[in-house]
Amino acid sequence: MLQQMRSGAASWIAKGLMILLVFSFAIWGIGDYVSGFGSSGDVAKVGSTSIGQQEYSDALRREVNQLRRQFGPGFSLEQAKQLGIDETALNRMIEDKLYVQAARKLGIGASDAQVRELIMNASAFKGMGGQFDRLAFENYLRNEGYSEGMLVALLRDDVLRSQLLGSLFGSVVHAPDAMVNAVLQYRLQRRMAEFIVIDPARLPAPAAPTDAQIEEFYKAHPVSFTAPERRNVAWFDISAAQRATVMNVTPEELREEYDSHQQAYITPEKRSVEQVVFTTEAEAKAAAEAIAKGESFAAMAARLQKLKPEDLSLGLVTRNDLPAAIANAAFALEKDKVSDPVISPFGFHLLRVTDIQAGTTRSFESVQTELRNQIGLRKAADGMVKLRQQIDDQIAGGATLDEIAKTQNLPTKQVEGIDAQGADTAGKPVEALPKLPAFLSEAFQLGTEAEPQIVDSTDGGLIVLKVLAIQPATLKPLEQVKPDVVAALVERARADAANDRARQIAERVRSGGDLAREAAGIGAAVQLSAPLSRGGQPAERSFSPAVISALFASPKVGDVVSGPAASPAGGAIVAKLSGIEQPDPALMARQQEQAAQQLAGGMTQDLVTQYKLVLQKEIGVSINPEARARAANF
Repeated sequence: MLQQMRSGAASWIAKGLMILLVFSFAIWGIGDYVSGFGSSGDVAKVGSTSIGQQEYSDALRREVNQLRRQFGPGFSLEQAKQLGIDETALNRMIEDKLYVQAARKLGIGASDAQVRELIMNASAFKGMGGQFDRLAFENYLRNEGYSEGMLVALLRDDVLRSQLLGSLFGSVVHAPDAMVNAVLQYRLQRRMAEFIVIDPARLPAPAAPTDAQIEEFYKAHPVSFTAPERRNVAWFDISAAQRATVMNVTPEELREEYDSHQQAYITPEKRSVEQVVFTTEAEAKAAAEAIAKGESFAAMAARLQKLKPEDLSLGLVTRNDLPAAIANAAFALEKDKVSDPVISPFGFHLLRVTDIQAGTTRSFESVQTELRNQIGLRKAADGMVKLRQQIDDQIAGGATLDEIAKTQNLPTKQVEGIDAQGADTAGKPVEALPKLPAFLSEAFQLGTEAEPQIVDSTDGGLIVLKVLAIQPATLKPLEQVKPDVVAALVERARADAANDRARQIAERVRSGGDLAREAAGIGAAVQLSAPLSRGGQPAERSFSPAVISALFASPKVGDVVSGPAASPAGGAIVAKLSGIEQPDPALMARQQEQAAQQLAGGMTQDLVTQYKLVLQKEIGVSINPEARARAANF
């Protein structure tokens, strides 16, 4: 979730650089750094800062927990390491510190107001009324293991980093038209083929597998024949939203809530601002004089800096989105007027305001329902904090789940035989389970000997959970799954036979044979495909990606390829390339801008990578492999 918040940290000059930065973690390996630096217990040193073992361990734990929410509670630390998540986490931390140090060296700052706005606008921290919800904020801190100060520091660093990279690379890269056209020609070309589908059911039935083959296949594919681990669990839940509806809220409390959070009901003035930045004041003044003599802002930018109109826009921004000097000038301008040169750390700016959206304020009367909900939830949250502590004390005192539930006048619920995905023995989802990924994650991490566990729900409530029984994952006896093993072997033999026949037919057609005659020989018919695209979903559903790829790799019409058919068709395909359709110029024109942006993004990524290598050399990075290994085994 922090990564989602980071995406909102892009300021007036960042515009998507965070996406490039996150992508870069995947290609910058730890091997780039000098390993080992004496006896220090730190995992890494980055210039004047260090990454401690606990800091790295916490970051890696958060990465693993995030993956568990995506792939299920069975996702283990070892699986994460096999995927290189431990290296990715350390890379991310090193990159963060490199860019933050570089930003501070250049005098780039991040104000409290910028960080506060980022937190206040994060969707994950908003309540039912669409406003910042302290309860949701505190739940996130608790679930992710952050203190408020830690999260604020991380977000402040994000603002610094995005401003640094945005100022350096935000709009300096343009993909040449020739490159864009070549890429579009490649992407949008379509191909047609004559083809036949070889149905395994029309081929001779394969020989029945022998007992030795059955046993060999069974032993070679144990996962396919293993019953998953299952658990019996019991729980009760308490909803903060339900408790909020019964909270008493006075008119005085409503007014106090509105007055103390009035800023939340104010929509600030926004302006669409264009800018051109010059290296010297003389250049900026000369450009301003040209505009005063009648040249348009866009024409001046094109003439002096070869900028396109879209390169000029800073977007629709508030005063807080801009550095103070730029904001003061932009918000003092009349619509369609051009400013005098404005100095900043990045040069001399000429600004032009193209649109002004006036700010608004929502009245006390119009937001009373939202205020009542917010106060009720806050009162409920305060009660939930005390309730959570009370239940914690009961658990510490040895109370059972049933005993704790009785003190709350709540019934316990129970299900048996669920797997890690919350399904029963028939593979159907158990509807009674809480719709909360963390519930299953906790249920499959606890043992039967563990005391009841409190799980925080996303609405500010809580669930108290107890694991009653565990049925370990077991390999089913061969006698029980023998029909499944035989079916799998027969299916594989049929697929192999179909692919062998497809290769034989393709070779005969390449040597001058007739595709229609070959089709008749196996009881099939020649079909003509719909136009096929290189990317995306094939228009012809019988075609597997392997066949599509082979057709687009064929240099000329008449070439013949073969390969597996796509599921659920099964079997195999023989396809003869019958036509190559070049892209429609109108379609290319419509996709020109998007393709140019994608290519520019890739080129920007190359620049970011090179900049990172320069910073690595100038600032210095070293890693302690022993400390890293210790910290990665939490």
